[in-house]
Amino acid sequence: MSAMTEPQVDLRAVELLNRFLDALLLADGDESARALVPLVHASLLAPGGADLSRDLRQFGHKKAHDNALHYARPVQVVRVRTTSTTGIGFGADAAAGRVDDYFIAKKPGTNGMPAPVKVFFPVGGGAPTISYMGSL
Repeated sequence: MSAMTEPQVDLRAVELLNRFLDALLLADGDESARALVPLVHASLLAPGGADLSRDLRQFGHKKAHDNALHYARPVQVVRVRTTSTTGIGFGADAAAGRVDDYFIAKKPGTNGMPAPVKVFFPVGGGAPTISYMGSL
């Protein structure tokens, strides 16, 4: 792929992003965080894997949870950009793959630019996961 060619939208990522916004739109912050657990990469989870990491809950999740209502439903992907990331995580949570920024549109009439959500695609074709949500 040349540097000037943007990747195609992966329908698995669009489905993931719709589930991601559904989880963020749950009114209760704790319920929202629990709903995100199966959607995010293992490196974003607390030890044991049953909850989001403390830092993610306090910062990225809080911001995304507060702002999710400003984004179009169903998700409207306006751009996909491949990053230079070739793996994420550390130790047992490390995984090789690529990270694409999926820019999602805001609701009509809502000010602001589309926000990137980082989607990780593991080598070997496993299911994509969210690897960063703090841009919402």
